[in-house]
Amino acid sequence: MRRQRSDAEPGRMGAIVEGAVAIPRQPRRKQEHPGDLAAGIRRRRAVREEQLAGQRHVAGAKADRLRIGHATRVHSASHARRAFRMPVTSAASGAGGSRFFPAPERVGFQPDPGADLPRSAEVIVVGAGFVGAWAAYHLASAGMRPLVIEANAPASGASGRLCGLALAGIGGHFARVNALARASAGRSIADYTCRSLDLLEAIDAQLPDGIEWERSGSLDLLTDERQAADGRTLADLQRAEGLRVEILAPDDLRDMAPALDLDQVRGAKWSPGDGQLNPFKLVYGLLEAAHRLGARTVRGVRVESVVGRSGRVWGVETSHGAVQAGAVLLATNAWTPSLVPSIAANLTPIREHVMVTERLPRVLTQGFETNHCNEYWRQEPTGELLIGGHAASDEGMGIGTYSMVTRREIVPQLARLLGRFHPALRDARVLRVWAGLLDFASLEIPMAGAIPASDGTPLPGGYLVCGLTGHGLPYSSILALLVSELIATGSSRTLPLDPFDPRRYVGSAHEPTWLSPFEGGLG
Repeated sequence: MRRQRSDAEPGRMGAIVEGAVAIPRQPRRKQEHPGDLAAGIRRRRAVREEQLAGQRHVAGAKADRLRIGHATRVHSASHARRAFRMPVTSAASGAGGSRFFPAPERVGFQPDPGADLPRSAEVIVVGAGFVGAWAAYHLASAGMRPLVIEANAPASGASGRLCGLALAGIGGHFARVNALARASAGRSIADYTCRSLDLLEAIDAQLPDGIEWERSGSLDLLTDERQAADGRTLADLQRAEGLRVEILAPDDLRDMAPALDLDQVRGAKWSPGDGQLNPFKLVYGLLEAAHRLGARTVRGVRVESVVGRSGRVWGVETSHGAVQAGAVLLATNAWTPSLVPSIAANLTPIREHVMVTERLPRVLTQGFETNHCNEYWRQEPTGELLIGGHAASDEGMGIGTYSMVTRREIVPQLARLLGRFHPALRDARVLRVWAGLLDFASLEIPMAGAIPASDGTPLPGGYLVCGLTGHGLPYSSILALLVSELIATGSSRTLPLDPFDPRRYVGSAHEPTWLSPFEGGLG
């Protein structure tokens, strides 16, 4: 289920395919005191809000040379096309998928019989979410003419189903990811995430209607001694890596976050450089800018497989026929294993829920997270509250499912979370709840670079970005830029791509390092 959209979000998602979408800029609301809010919630309910609208195969002359096979522990999905069987090198190809690495599935879609799909393109970008939109923009800015192929609508997947927080510290993943980045390139992961946030700030100024970007900072609420100790340790590490971070006592929060119930926290980790934005305005604004530079987007077309010929990626096979291209970039999130089985044993889909409330006077200006960033929320400039998380309460913690069906039991827990920390918002009316899929990489660090064959050999002409592990905003802009540089010039010039080399995920299935903190849940 997709959430209703605010007035600040585009209402005609299909219009981006061949034309621009006018997105009006919304006036900023003054922050109000929570006491004034509590008295007015029921009265404001009478004012009804406007409804926010509401395979794997390699074909060709020498396809076997590409060997885009499976790593161990991953089963070839039963629904893969039989006419063009992708070579499978897994010794366990007869086994079923596991909880963490299920048999890959292809994204559901409604085919558009009238889609005008060209038979060739200079470069194909598969997927029109954060990564795909950024890549289209960067490639078009470099003088290329990318063709974006989207099965559904831009931002209809994970990019349009999140809360809109951009956290440079990437929550509880920071220590482990930073260690891998340091070992691979001698660079802090903060070099990448901070650059991403700078790119977001810059594009907000460049796009005609902006993206509702706010450098509002974020508060990681520490509710017990274990969280407080973890928060202090993480703050020390993040400061050592150049992030601005402070540990605040409850009294320090009184004026900063007047709507917060201080009895519920032992303190907070304050990151003033973090931000928040409108995901739809970001994706649509980037695509509009890319179109002005010569890019094109076609929707209602699903890419069924990557096609190889003569030892390199030739193009893609789609629901509407084959398309040849000089390069193919997969920006396909949790659906990537259906196109690149060699990384399937290390990419896990996880269902996460987010709910949106009625529009209320704004009392929350910062972004909030708690419980190692397993729960998070913010209030939009237009007044809606977005609250996400509690995957630990989902069936199987939402791990390993490709279903985006919402679970009713999650809704009251998200509502209680809001009321627990902000009593004045306890009676806020919930308008919509939706679920989306995160793509968790087993070692938590994303994959970005050349598509790897089953033996790890990079495949000429093929590229991917996936495994953003719950932090699409602080990763997508910089990784899309670096891979676009790789496609356009042969190397990533802004920062090295080494830490994100997909080959670290080929050949064996790593035990997920994200599982322990992910299993936590609020009491």
